[in-house]
Amino acid sequence: MKRGISILLICLLSAALYPQSSRLPNLEKKRKEALERVEKTTQMLSKNKATTKNTLYRLNVLGDQIKARESFLNDLKKELGIISAEMYEIQKEYSELSLNLSVKKEQYAKSIRLMSRRNKSEEKLMFILSAKDLSQMTSRMRYLDEYAGYQRVQASGISRKQTELSEKRLDLETAYREKEAVKNKQAQEARILEKERGDQTNLVSQLKGKEKQLKVELSKQKKQAEQLNRQIENLVAEEARKAAEKAANDKTTVRKADTKGGYAMTVDEKKLSSDFGKNQGALPFPVSQQGTIIVHFGEQKYQDLKYVQNNSKGIDIQTRPGASAMAVFGGVVSKVFALPGFNNSVIIRHGNYLTVYANLSSIYVKSGDKVKIGEAIGKIFVDGEQNDLTVLHFQLWKDTQRLNPELWLQKR
Repeated sequence: MKRGISILLICLLSAALYPQSSRLPNLEKKRKEALERVEKTTQMLSKNKATTKNTLYRLNVLGDQIKARESFLNDLKKELGIISAEMYEIQKEYSELSLNLSVKKEQYAKSIRLMSRRNKSEEKLMFILSAKDLSQMTSRMRYLDEYAGYQRVQASGISRKQTELSEKRLDLETAYREKEAVKNKQAQEARILEKERGDQTNLVSQLKGKEKQLKVELSKQKKQAEQLNRQIENLVAEEARKAAEKAANDKTTVRKADTKGGYAMTVDEKKLSSDFGKNQGALPFPVSQQGTIIVHFGEQKYQDLKYVQNNSKGIDIQTRPGASAMAVFGGVVSKVFALPGFNNSVIIRHGNYLTVYANLSSIYVKSGDKVKIGEAIGKIFVDGEQNDLTVLHFQLWKDTQRLNPELWLQKR
């Protein structure tokens, strides 16, 4: 579909304001990508028993859904603005073309009326023969020929303007249909959002009714998480100490830490660390099947559940029974251990980066093993008491610093 120069400019402006999409099909794709994962997880969680722990997970996932849908509605609002701007430009061009066409038609009509007076062959002949001399006669013959050519050009110009006008009319109709489609989608998504907010309110009410049990559950989870983090911190400190000792005693191997008190790396480990760092935002998801984050990194707050507070050092990923934990990058297994609440855990070193895979029912690797990216390292625990709830706890460290894994993993 062709557009005028001003339409091209408005499209470029639209792209600058809204780079990902300026058409409903692309927005729809974006919506699906944003909501498909959490909706599938909601379905899985809905099948589970309505335990306090499960209800809190569902509240997390529903909160993600609501944020994603609110973002999509905001995108639709931007899309309406873009289409309205396009329609304004098209309407403006349509009016200009209409006026231009009217002027050309009027000019053409005048020329037709003028020539109609001299339309007869004998009148044309008399007009030529009445010339004073040969030079004037030649000039009149050329004038008549040029005027006939002018009429043909005018007629052709009118035809082109009529075609352009028809194209602009079609452009305007297309833009109108797009605007109506976006408005309809906006209304549909607003209804779904209203329902989700109602579901969120119901879940909060359920949790308020189980405040005592929830506090007990969260206290238990907090203690287990602290135990896991102490284990990781002890490992980090111990490996940093051993690497420092090797650096001091072994003069044949170059070892160097990026930060004071950090892990002293060999040349090969330094390269591995550098390669790992270059893959921020590109690491594969650490589960073999479809997975959705149900607990995010950092402090978890709930506006209507002030007593519910948690500070996660990693992320929890809900997946399907039978799924395995997968190494997100090549490295060496540093430690394999077991802890209450997290079952078995594996820590893999990638230079001075560490990845942690917790809540495994069985382990496929041992300390010292070299693993490749995408290699299965253990089967994720399936909680029979929670109707086969399958959750991997995943952490990412650099030396002694905890990192947000979501910033390092590919978007799914």
